[in-house]
Amino acid sequence: MKSKKIAVIVEVFPAISQTFIVNQVNSLIDAGHHVELFSYKKASEPEFHPSLDKHNLLENVTYLEVFPFPKVKRVATFLSWIFLHFNRINWRSLFDVINGFKYGEVAYTLKLFYEAQWFLLDDEFDIIHAHFGHNSKRIAILKETGLLSKSMLITTFHGYDLVPNHVDFYKKEYHNLLKYSDAFTVNSKYLKGLLEELKPDRPIHILPVGLDTSYFERTEQTLESKYFEVLFCGRFVALKGPDIAIKIIKTLHDRGYHHVRLHLIGDGELKGQLEKQINDFGFEKVIKMCGTLTQDVVKERMQNSDIFLLPGIYDPNNGTAETQGLVIQEAQAMGLPVVVSDVGGMKYGLIDGETGFVVEANNISAFADSIESLILDYELKTAMSAKAINYVKQHFDTNVLVLELENIYNGIA
Repeated sequence: MKSKKIAVIVEVFPAISQTFIVNQVNSLIDAGHHVELFSYKKASEPEFHPSLDKHNLLENVTYLEVFPFPKVKRVATFLSWIFLHFNRINWRSLFDVINGFKYGEVAYTLKLFYEAQWFLLDDEFDIIHAHFGHNSKRIAILKETGLLSKSMLITTFHGYDLVPNHVDFYKKEYHNLLKYSDAFTVNSKYLKGLLEELKPDRPIHILPVGLDTSYFERTEQTLESKYFEVLFCGRFVALKGPDIAIKIIKTLHDRGYHHVRLHLIGDGELKGQLEKQINDFGFEKVIKMCGTLTQDVVKERMQNSDIFLLPGIYDPNNGTAETQGLVIQEAQAMGLPVVVSDVGGMKYGLIDGETGFVVEANNISAFADSIESLILDYELKTAMSAKAINYVKQHFDTNVLVLELENIYNGIA
């Protein structure tokens, strides 16, 4: 594929929960494209991940100069920007965004300049790839003014930017991006269905978020544990089902499997409820609350676990569900059979019966049955482990997915 100049737009950088975007950027650079990363905000407490270092992304991200309300500061920052970037400025574009006769108040107050500043240097980008609907909306508004006419806009929805049963709201909220996006990507069939309700004119491509399988690589265990270790990793919110995970472990203990333990990685609004639940069951030595952990430590916990459990549900308040759950693929890459519920997009990220089990949501007994089969049948667990690793390498590795992304780029060029 011919090298392209690509702008990747995010809300906050770096965001530890969005390493999949970093993986995608790294893969595009590895494929020979010129990629520039733009973020509307800087992370207040940035957490380092090894993938950030691959192409020195922390040093090469550009943050938005926020619009200063005091007029003197606004003009001073504008002049400082010109001085700093003098040799790179696309002067025709700059004069365009400050043309009050053409754009009125948003131009002569410099609001349009501050919103468009990333795109006023050098030549236009071939592709602008905006992650999350609210970020793409800002780019679409610029295209609506006539700016960025040579750049193709790709919008990627990830889930929290598109929740069920809000069709009328999103048709209004996203009307710009629905009109000016040249293609859309979503991470699962489930999310594609939600986007199709908005009836966009452009194609919707299913492109799962991926991972670096060379990082998530299981090593041989030297010590055998007397415990059967179950791992949960996710925010402590209703749709993730951490409380259900505890009930499943209780059911297994009631069946006599007292060597089963659960590690809960994460934090969130249900933390107090989960602690009470553990205490009520007398499971202080059975279930460990691990808190929020770095990616390296999560990987280590996966290495020392037997299976991964994510018994998510549809959120009782707004109907949202896990749209993909990248941690499900991370666990499989580490050789863990995964046991997940059949809601949202989770079921599309494994092979039911081969790399794990898809279970009816909230069916505690059925979840316990699936885990019990893995406790009793070591050969089944071992076979699932091997298939899980190969499955993720073939379908979710970033080097595989970047080829699909390039095909999408070529399709709109």
